[in-house]
Amino acid sequence: MSEPTYTVSFWLRKILVPIDGSENSFRALELAIDFAMRYGSQISIIHVCEECNEQAMKEKVEKRVNGRVDYDFKILKFSSKESSVSNEILKFLSENSYDAVILGARGLSINSDINIGSVALSISVNAPTTVILVR
Repeated sequence: MSEPTYTVSFWLRKILVPIDGSENSFRALELAIDFAMRYGSQISIIHVCEECNEQAMKEKVEKRVNGRVDYDFKILKFSSKESSVSNEILKFLSENSYDAVILGARGLSINSDINIGSVALSISVNAPTTVILVR
């Protein structure tokens, strides 16, 4: 039997988890929590919105994390006339250093027939780092 390696802990030191309140985004958060518990990853959670109830989203995140790990939480506000959710996430990624992004493959879109949402597609194609999509 070989000795354990800690390569994964170096790949996933800092993880960004964009959430939108969908079940897929919270499954992505669960995966990030698991990485944090196993490998000591630092988790940053962002919620990008034009108009949102910040306190309600913060409470949902706290309920899901349930004190299992430490995390940073930020709300990024934007104007849909000037930008988009995916552009704001990509801008945040370019301004900060992350080893991976974990996000839901689909968000709150009405059409349940699609396999991957527009935000997830844009992030997976344009992100300068590893992207993990959760279904």
